Amino acid sequence: MPYFPTLVGSDEIKSRIGQTARSGRLSHAYLIEGRRGSGKRTFARLISAAVCCEAKDDPTSPLPCGICAACKKILADKTPDVRFLDRGEKATISVEAIRTLRSEIALSATELDYKVFIISDAHTMTPAAQNALLISLEEPPPNVLILLLTESCEAMLPTIRSRTQLLRMGYVEDAHLKEHLLKTSREASALAKSSPEKLSAIISAADGRIGEALRLLSPKTQTELFKKRQTVSELALAFAEARSFSAIYTATMKLPTKRAELTELLTMLGDAMRDLCSVRRFPDAKLLFFLDRSEATRLAGQGDFARLFAAEAAVRRAIFDLNANANVQITLTALASSAFAAI
Repeated sequence: MPYFPTLVGSDEIKSRIGQTARSGRLSHAYLIEGRRGSGKRTFARLISAAVCCEAKDDPTSPLPCGICAACKKILADKTPDVRFLDRGEKATISVEAIRTLRSEIALSATELDYKVFIISDAHTMTPAAQNALLISLEEPPPNVLILLLTESCEAMLPTIRSRTQLLRMGYVEDAHLKEHLLKTSREASALAKSSPEKLSAIISAADGRIGEALRLLSPKTQTELFKKRQTVSELALAFAEARSFSAIYTATMKLPTKRAELTELLTMLGDAMRDLCSVRRFPDAKLLFFLDRSEATRLAGQGDFARLFAAEAAVRRAIFDLNANANVQITLTALASSAFAAI
C-alpha cells in the first residue's frame, strides 16, 4: 500500500520514511528542507500521523491511513501531542522559545504513541536557540520526534545538521502540478476556463511547488504576480534591445528596494534572460519565465548571444551580492552598469 498518498511528489523520501515508520526504526529528529510552498509543513504533519497511525503495523493499509482516531486528531490539528513552533511576526526564533519547548519535550505524550515537535522556519533560530536545542537532539526522551523545517539546511549549525537526518522535498512536474490543481482547486478550474494563460503563468511561477501555486491562485497574489511579471518583461526588453544607459538605468531603478522582494524579481529576471539565451542556441529549450515561445524568440533576436549571456550573468551576480548582504542601491547601480557594458 502507498506511503503518504495525499502528498504529491517527493516519491523517494515518502517511500524511505514510510518504510522506516512502518518498521519502527524512525530517527528521533529530521531536517526537512524545501523552498516556500514545497510542502514541508504538510509532510511534517503526515509524518506525525504516520508514526501514531493505529494501522501502521498493517501492510495492507496506506500510511498514514487517515481514518483512525489518531490520524484524524493529528490531521485536524486537534491534539496537544503534536506541537508546532514558528517565529510568528518576529524575525527569529529565540533561545527563550526553545527553552520553553524543551520543557515540553520532557513531558510524556498524553493521548498518542508519540509526542511530535515541528519547528517551522528552523533556519531563523538564533545560534543560541540552536545550541539550546542540541540538548534535546543529543539525549531525546523515548517516543519523541523532532521535525525541523527549513528553506536551507546550510543556514543551520553543523552540530544541528549532524544530529538530524536530512530530507529534501522534491519537485512536482508542471503537468502533474496542473492536474492536481484542477482536481483540488476551484480557483484553478475557473482560471483554466477564463484565462488559461494566467494559469500557465501561475504554474510556471510556482516552479514545482503545490503550496506556492495555491498561494498564487488567490486574487490579491495573482495581481501582485502579474505586476511583477510586467516589470520583469520590461527590463528584459530593455536589456535585449540594447537601449541607452539612461533607459536601462531608469528601468533598473524602478525595481523595489526591499531586499527579499528585489531578490525575487531578479530571480525572475535571471530566468527571463536565461530563456533568451537558450532559445538562441536551442529553439526547443524548456522556458522558465516566458510563456510565449515566439515572443522569447523575437526578443532573443534583438541582440547577439554574448550580450544576452553577459546580461544574464550580471543579474545572477546581483542576486549573489544581495544574498551576501550588499547595499541595495549599489547593487542596482552595478547591475545597470554591467547590463549596459554588455551591449
